[in-house]
Amino acid sequence: LLEMWFAADAGMAHHVGSDAHISSDEWAEHRTGLRLVPRTVWSDMLDMVHCQVLSTLSNAHIDSYLLSESSFFVYPHKLVLKTCGTTTLLYAIPRILSIAREHLGAMCAHQVFYSRKNFMYPDQQEELHQSWAKEVAYLDALFPDGAAYLIGKTNRDHWHVYLSGPESETVSNSLAGSPVLCPQMSRSSSQSTVHGVMQPSTSSDITVEILMTGLDAERMRLMYLGGASTEEGAAGGAAVERLSGISDIYPNAATDSYLFTPCGFSLNGLQGDGYFTIHVTPEPHCSYASFETNVSGSGVRDLHDPQATKHLVEQVTRVFGPKFVTVTVFKARAAEAPQSVADNAWENGVKDGLAKTADAAPLSFAPVNGYKAMDRVLYEFDHYWLRYAYYIRAD
Repeated sequence: LLEMWFAADAGMAHHVGSDAHISSDEWAEHRTGLRLVPRTVWSDMLDMVHCQVLSTLSNAHIDSYLLSESSFFVYPHKLVLKTCGTTTLLYAIPRILSIAREHLGAMCAHQVFYSRKNFMYPDQQEELHQSWAKEVAYLDALFPDGAAYLIGKTNRDHWHVYLSGPESETVSNSLAGSPVLCPQMSRSSSQSTVHGVMQPSTSSDITVEILMTGLDAERMRLMYLGGASTEEGAAGGAAVERLSGISDIYPNAATDSYLFTPCGFSLNGLQGDGYFTIHVTPEPHCSYASFETNVSGSGVRDLHDPQATKHLVEQVTRVFGPKFVTVTVFKARAAEAPQSVADNAWENGVKDGLAKTADAAPLSFAPVNGYKAMDRVLYEFDHYWLRYAYYIRAD
C-alpha cells in the first residue's frame, strides 16, 4: 500500500497545468487538484507497475480506479495505490512525484506511507520487492528523512511500514517552472514527544486494514467463475458482493467490483469522502484477502471506537473465514474522538484524561469473536498512532 500526500488538505491543492482533465460526468464541478490530472496520465503511470484500469467510479470527493489485482484512489491532495501479486509498486513513486510537480506545482511530497505484510513467496516478487532492506534503500534514496519499521513477530506474520513527513509547513502551489522550496521533513519516530503541530485537516485521518490468509475453502467457492456467477467482470462481481455478504458491510456505499477468470475478486467502494477496497486470491495454496477502509462517521461505524473496529473485523472475517488475521489501525495524532466515544472510555476507567484529550491513543482492540489474539502492539509516532494486532482462528 502506497499513500502519498501533496498537501495537508484538499482545499490547498490547486491544479496548475494546462492540460486539466475536463470531464462531462456529474462530478466535474467538484474536481480540483490531482483529480484534474488527465486519466491518460494516470494510466501511463499505472502501466509502470503492471496495472491496467478495468473501470472507474467517482463521487464528489474521490475518483477510484479498479485495476487488475489493484486499486487506485485519487483525492485532490493525495493518492492511494494498493497492489497485489507481483506488481512493482515502488517504481511508480518517481513518476507520481513528477506528475504532482507538473500538475500541482508541488516540488516534494507532504507525507508518504508505504506498508505491506510479509510476503508468502518473496522469491516470486520483482527484484526490488524481494526484501524489505531493498525496498527501504530505494525509499531512503527518494526520502532521506524517512523511517522504516517492522511491526510484530519476526518469526510469524508481521507488517512492514515506511513513513516520511509530514512537512513542518505546507508547500505552496506555484506555476510550472517556478521554484518551490520544501522544508526538510522531520523523521518519523516512535518517541513520546510530538515535534510540531498536526495540520488540522489530517486530524480526522484514520485507516483500518485487515489482511487475511488461510481462507475458508467453502466460502471461497464464490470467488471462482461459476461459483456466484458464470459471468466475468462487473456482473459477476455484483453477484459475489450480494451472495458473500460483502454488500452488507457498507450497504449505502457505491461499489465497483470485478470477478476474474478463472478466479479472484476485486472491489472499490466509495461513501462520502471515504473509500474501502477488497482484493481476494482464493486458491487454497496461497489464499489471501485484503480489506482496507477509511470510511468513518457520517452515519456509519466510527473507526475511533474500538467496538466499531471489533464489529468491522468480525463482519469481514465472517465473509472470508480466514485462519490468520492481521489488523492495523492508523490514526492521526491530535484526532479527537467523538464525545460519545470519549465519555464511554472515561466511564470504563481510562485514567489521566487520555480519552478526552485531542492526542488520545487508540483504545485497545476489543476481543474478536472466534479468534485468539496472538500479538498486540501500540506504536506512537510523531504524527500518527498505530495499533497492530495478529489473530489466529480459534478452531
